[in-house]
Amino acid sequence: MSDTTPGTAEPQYGTSLTRTEPFATEHIPVAERHGHPRHQFTLWFAANMVLAVMVSGFFSSLFGLSVLQGLSAVAVGTLLGAIVMGVLAGIGTKMGVPQQVQARGPMGYFANFVPIAVLTVISAIGWTAVNTVFAVIALQMLVDVPFWLAAAVIFVVQAVFAIWGHNLIHLINKIATVVLAILFAVITVLSMQQVDFAVGVNPEAPYYMGEVAGWITFAGFFFAYVMTWTPFASDFSRYLPQTTSHGKVTFFTATGTFVAMMWLGGIGVLVSSFAGELDAIPALAELTGSWAPVAMLTVVVSTLPVSAMNLYGGSLSLLTIRIPVNRIVGVVLIALISLGVTLLMQTNPYGSFYDFLNILAYLVVPFSTVLLLDYYLRMRSLGHLATEELFDTRRSVEWGFVAWVVGCAFSALFWTSTLFTGPLASAFAGFGDVSFVAGALAATIAYVALRPLPPLSSLLRGGRDRVEASA
Repeated sequence: MSDTTPGTAEPQYGTSLTRTEPFATEHIPVAERHGHPRHQFTLWFAANMVLAVMVSGFFSSLFGLSVLQGLSAVAVGTLLGAIVMGVLAGIGTKMGVPQQVQARGPMGYFANFVPIAVLTVISAIGWTAVNTVFAVIALQMLVDVPFWLAAAVIFVVQAVFAIWGHNLIHLINKIATVVLAILFAVITVLSMQQVDFAVGVNPEAPYYMGEVAGWITFAGFFFAYVMTWTPFASDFSRYLPQTTSHGKVTFFTATGTFVAMMWLGGIGVLVSSFAGELDAIPALAELTGSWAPVAMLTVVVSTLPVSAMNLYGGSLSLLTIRIPVNRIVGVVLIALISLGVTLLMQTNPYGSFYDFLNILAYLVVPFSTVLLLDYYLRMRSLGHLATEELFDTRRSVEWGFVAWVVGCAFSALFWTSTLFTGPLASAFAGFGDVSFVAGALAATIAYVALRPLPPLSSLLRGGRDRVEASA
């Protein structure tokens, strides 16, 4: 039976909260479709109301930017990434499969293993660890508890949410939207007492590279943060009815993402003149003074929904690359590995592994670029056949994979990272980090040039067949 079989007329799962989600990477049947596009707002709002976003804002003063420059960079970088997120989430509504499975369209069934393993499995593990480290440090400021024990308890809660699946995650994020909005509103009011709106350009800042270069690079921080979510964009929209407006899904997804990141990233910019000199948790404690326990509780609570989403997306990624487990076991595996990484990172969540996650963001941009191009230039016109081809193993490798590799390779020439600096990075230093633009342009050119050719998997099969025939 095909993975795209519509199934029974009566839903097996529907809107149920009393049973675990029975579906994984297969096509969601028509009878199971439910929800409203506005639910994408609460989902992505809660997902981005985390300390890591505020900490990213702290870099504004380190780049020597003025308050206005910092805020505008957050706005532009976030908006660009949020729009891409929204469009990809809307595609999930039409295709009815996770983002990871959609990538088989341009990449090919087996070639897709490479970007999914690198971009989604590792990203899910890494970001869950980063956010959990913040949560544990914050929890230790409230109660005397060993790091390992606190981390283990938090992971159990996160894993239960992810195991229960789609409907519970949406409900948790609806509740978290209200709770976190109230808690972060308190933090915002307290933080405003520390704001110096007169902060101007500071050429003596440790990372100062010029106003234009600094602005572009700082905007790239927030663009990259959002883009690391894009390989999971459809995971939580694929249950929406196929007739749902693509525009509405895009709007609510992008708006939820933008509001949350602009809010916390903006606070980070406004207090960056002093907070950037401190570690994340001490900075937040100093911002909130006697209200620090409330702030620490906020950090702990905010970690639960976002990490549950990462564990959920990570498990779908394992299934996409055909690791022989079911979704529940996949969640447990991702959680255990991430717990190990959390224990290794402990008090340094923004150390070398965070730098590695930035490298992953460089690779994500060409990936999402190819997905968008392939959908609008090819898959959308195929109708239901587009979904069926996602489960066709004969399409082993396609031109989209080549375009992604070209985009990543060209982008690497401009990378600016502590782990690797591209040979052309210094030549464009006056424009800041242009790696994302370079990767997107190269992937676009490569895809458009290769698309008119016969399917790559067909060419490879034909070549092999000719060799066997002549033997």
